[in-house]
Amino acid sequence: MKSFIEGIVFNSRWLLLPFYLGLIVAQMFYCICFCQTVWHLCTTFGSMDETSLMLVVLTLIDITMIANLIKMIIVGSYQTFIEKISNDHSEKISSGLLKVKMGSSLIGVSSIHLLQSFINPSASNREIIIKCSIHMIFLISTMGLAYIDYLHAIVPHQQTSQENKHI
Repeated sequence: MKSFIEGIVFNSRWLLLPFYLGLIVAQMFYCICFCQTVWHLCTTFGSMDETSLMLVVLTLIDITMIANLIKMIIVGSYQTFIEKISNDHSEKISSGLLKVKMGSSLIGVSSIHLLQSFINPSASNREIIIKCSIHMIFLISTMGLAYIDYLHAIVPHQQTSQENKHI
């Protein structure tokens, strides 16, 4: 009975697969959005001023960063929670490091949105303050996650060193 229940619990990891496949579909839509934005840039470039051009380029960077974040979440989560990918050439990361990398990516995306608000002349002070606050929350949260991941990495080494001293 115990091994049957353990088998169900262990194999329930495959229930995560539809979530990752859904993220792949979302990434395809981001790809379409990226292509549409590039097309818009190509067709309206002659009539754009520098500020408009910079906002479109920042939008392309934002879309790219979010697509990279989606890829990182899909691959990292799949390898962490379902099964290792044998032909994957990306670095092997723990779930803690995955959270830090996601936080760092969110800081990058937030930075782009903040920069867009600074450049956009129609952005209100309230909007800029809200985006700055959100950016600071991402920054502090990611620093906290990085510190926790650092502690998880250093504690086993300290325990090993202390055990060696006792021997």
